[in-house]
Amino acid sequence: MNRRAYEFAVAKNVGNLTISHEITEDGGITYIQIHVESGGKQIFQPVACTVTVSSCEVHEIWNPKIHLIKALNQDWFEYLKKTNGFTGAPVQALIGMNNQNCAALGLSDTLNTFGFQVVPVEETGEYAFTVEMFGEEHTARSSYDVTLRLDQREIPYYDVLRGMALWWEEDGRNRPAFVPRPAREPMYSTWYSYHQMIGEEALLTQCRLCQELGCKAILLDDGWQTDDSSRGYAYCGDWEPAPSKIPDMAAFVKKVHSLGMKVIPWYSLPFIGEKSKNFQRFADMLIDPDADRDWHVLDPRYPQVREFIISLFENALLDWDVDGFKMDFVDEFVVTPFSGRETDERRDTVSFHDAADRLMTDCIARLKERKPDILLEFRQTYNGPLMRSYGNIFRAVDCPFDAVENHVRVTDIRLLCGDSAVHSDMIMWHPQDTAESAALQIINILFSVPQISMRLNELPEDHRRMLRFYCGLWKKYRDAFIGGTFQPLNPIARYNVVQGSFKEQFVCTWHTREVILMETLYDDMVFVNGSAGDKLYLEYRGADQRERMAGKTGAVGDINPKYLATVYDCCGEVKREAEIEIKPGVHVIDVTPSGTVVMTRL
Repeated sequence: MNRRAYEFAVAKNVGNLTISHEITEDGGITYIQIHVESGGKQIFQPVACTVTVSSCEVHEIWNPKIHLIKALNQDWFEYLKKTNGFTGAPVQALIGMNNQNCAALGLSDTLNTFGFQVVPVEETGEYAFTVEMFGEEHTARSSYDVTLRLDQREIPYYDVLRGMALWWEEDGRNRPAFVPRPAREPMYSTWYSYHQMIGEEALLTQCRLCQELGCKAILLDDGWQTDDSSRGYAYCGDWEPAPSKIPDMAAFVKKVHSLGMKVIPWYSLPFIGEKSKNFQRFADMLIDPDADRDWHVLDPRYPQVREFIISLFENALLDWDVDGFKMDFVDEFVVTPFSGRETDERRDTVSFHDAADRLMTDCIARLKERKPDILLEFRQTYNGPLMRSYGNIFRAVDCPFDAVENHVRVTDIRLLCGDSAVHSDMIMWHPQDTAESAALQIINILFSVPQISMRLNELPEDHRRMLRFYCGLWKKYRDAFIGGTFQPLNPIARYNVVQGSFKEQFVCTWHTREVILMETLYDDMVFVNGSAGDKLYLEYRGADQRERMAGKTGAVGDINPKYLATVYDCCGEVKREAEIEIKPGVHVIDVTPSGTVVMTRL
């Protein structure tokens, strides 16, 4: 099998199902349209298909759920196999040398559950994409259609994934939600700084301090709704402010608004705790009544459940004037094992997927009627194409203290998230860290919207200077960091170089002793050292392309642009400044650990 060849296989008949397919090609992309039909309405038996490609030049795998695990052999990681509208995304990609795509396969159905993975076939030297349909089927149907999109173009893998995201967006069901400007502004989170031990005056102090850093909202995390501080979700379900913490939510929101900030409270959307006042109302409408814990997952197939959940959010908007919601654990509707009533006439749908989709669609529509620019945050791994139609903020899943994991997770989300706002997990560090060590937390997430979760009034002065410097740098070059091109290099090396550009701005972070390759020069270039190293290795390959195109030079190397290079330490202090000429070849520039080189064309 040559590199660009593939083989497709699917059974023609499974039970009384008739399976057919049609293959078309368009622009170097293969579309395999699968049609499944039965003699009458029924619950389909599982059907599997495979797309087999050559392993030639394949060195990496990209999966939206892998995070730090960028290895090729993933068949024993069970949790990676499942994807549906509420967890993961229906795409797998094989990557070759120099970040080039080898083969990427995506599915058009972004709602239903698939078993989906790509594994090596040792006997033949190939890789097999396997797609298992109807493995968790609950809905009777008479036919079903899905399209497989196989992209084997030899272009950068990140361009292939961007194309996959745009393909999903063509389906109206996946049309991304509007992203208000505040969704792309830094935010303060109460979780790591206070956990459940919040208090109104302490939070207002943090609001005043983080507002100076450019934060435009406070995420009021778990704890505001209960006096209990033992973790868990036993008290979830009433969603009333704890009098000992925030006596008057509407008054608190008004105070935060007066500071020019917004308020986004946390809700564990599917959970209802046994210690809540509302529990008995829904004790027989649960997905998991037999769960050995003191909270459970509401069953969205009941219209009473959906209306109850929607009204909670709607009333919060009306009564408190909050600006959005952090909607947590939404994947539990489809991933929690069912142990409830098998049949119940009070339900108006059979499918958990359809019911959860209807709940989210109706909820978001009603909230946007009240507040069109509402902010809605979802957490990884519920950040796939369907989720983008509900929310406008997608945050890296919890990784306290772990700068590298935070870096990988925001990068994974951005690769499929288009113009939706991608936020870091809340950054935190030990107050006794060196400023250089603490700075790595924010340097690693510069290509996302920062969320900060430290008690700012308790930080040492050098930490505060560090935060001011990097928040200011992010704000100045925000368009290049989160609004322009996005090129995360070397997934297997945990994206050790990430580059972005917007018009005449170019930004780059590097996290190992790497040579940064430049083929085009920009008027403003920022290189941020995400390592303990003390050198920037910059290789310029040829004359500036834009000047050549403008006819200012006839041969490579005729023009060597001059720049003012300013080196900052992590606290924003200028360490050196010099005029340099960028000639073709390798340039070595001294830089401090966790420091920055800003180059401005003269």
